[in-house]
Amino acid sequence: MTITTQDMETIKREIGSIREYYQSHMDAEIPPLKEEVARISSQLSQAQDSWRAGEKRAILSKFAGADRPRALHGKYAGLDMLDLACVRSLLAAQFRDPSGVNPRMLEEWQTNVKAAMDSTTAGTGDELVDTQEARALWDDVNLETAVAPLFNTIQMPSNPFQIPLQMGDVNWYPGTENSAVTSTALSTARQTLTAHELVAEVPWSYDLDEDAVIAMMEELRRGLLRNAREVIDDVLLNADTTTTNNINADGAAITASTAGKGHWLLGFDGLLHLPLVDNTGQASNHNGAVSEAMFNGVRGQLGKYGVRPSELAYICDVNTFIKSLTVDSFRTLDKFGPQATVLTGQLGAVEGIPVIVSELMKLADADGKVTGAGNTTNTGRLLIVNRTQWRVGFKRELNIETVRDAQKRQNIMVVSFRIGLQEGSGTRSTATHTALKYNITGV
Repeated sequence: MTITTQDMETIKREIGSIREYYQSHMDAEIPPLKEEVARISSQLSQAQDSWRAGEKRAILSKFAGADRPRALHGKYAGLDMLDLACVRSLLAAQFRDPSGVNPRMLEEWQTNVKAAMDSTTAGTGDELVDTQEARALWDDVNLETAVAPLFNTIQMPSNPFQIPLQMGDVNWYPGTENSAVTSTALSTARQTLTAHELVAEVPWSYDLDEDAVIAMMEELRRGLLRNAREVIDDVLLNADTTTTNNINADGAAITASTAGKGHWLLGFDGLLHLPLVDNTGQASNHNGAVSEAMFNGVRGQLGKYGVRPSELAYICDVNTFIKSLTVDSFRTLDKFGPQATVLTGQLGAVEGIPVIVSELMKLADADGKVTGAGNTTNTGRLLIVNRTQWRVGFKRELNIETVRDAQKRQNIMVVSFRIGLQEGSGTRSTATHTALKYNITGV
């Protein structure tokens, strides 16, 4: 499914203007200022947001007209099923511990929520919200992520879940009439995909009435989507179970309770960990500026896994992408037709391989890792993956619960999900399906 021609034209113009501006500076040998890079980065982010919004409209229009069902009347008119689910969760917490709350207000609140739920879909109402609220939020999150959609996703029926691995090649022999040929004894193996839980808590003051809940729904929804999207892509790229000299905090020690960093320790190692730690032969020190040879060089490290562009994807930081706009073979969206089939977050391609830009791919030090105390020098990174060789699993999608904390006089909304990542060969130390160029200078 593709986004509309109008959306595509808007994005093409935006990327085209960025490329022309940047190319003019390079031709005149004028190095861009830090403020200019920041402005261009903001423009790229807006272009990605436009792309995602267009994709979302196209997908939603297929299943529910222009949008999901919304409350048709009453105090909650205009809110969709997910918004109503969040309101209901907060209301349920108030009913479980009604101390200090006006009972009449709770009864009116409950009546209004029930009427709004009934109006979302005729004949089903409350039951529909029960079964679809998490699905609605999860669909929104998946449409926002840039890295997660690159890989095959498995809904895990159990945890852990055993995945059959590739069985090797079949031997072929010349055939002779009425004669049996030698059969091939295929080697079999399986890999364990284990889901790990990520949890976040959002506290709300006790001073929370029905009107305040309605007013905050849009901000709550936006925050949940943004945070869930960011943490999913963050752990897929950067997860590292090492507490000391973590690839994201080199030279330091972190714990599972370290704010803003503990999530990297959730239980599996991410994409960047393979070339940086597991098989360091797949990471190469570029030690130079962005170039066409950089893309070809890192692709060459994949060997047989780098043959088919349809199976590959580049992932880079924003700064490296901006510099790559001057590479002749780098195709940006201004050269794509309106019917192009591209991936979420893609803003260009090199020789048919999509380039995914992720703000969760951080600038690193000269050794390819992010230094805990701050990089000595900020350099770019370019990751290439064979998408068929990685699997993402979800045992539980987003779950939303609300409880009351009498000691702190707060309502606490708890949001959680369980995610797993596994590479396909079964042995990371010898896997060659993922490679990295680091120490890309001048970004």
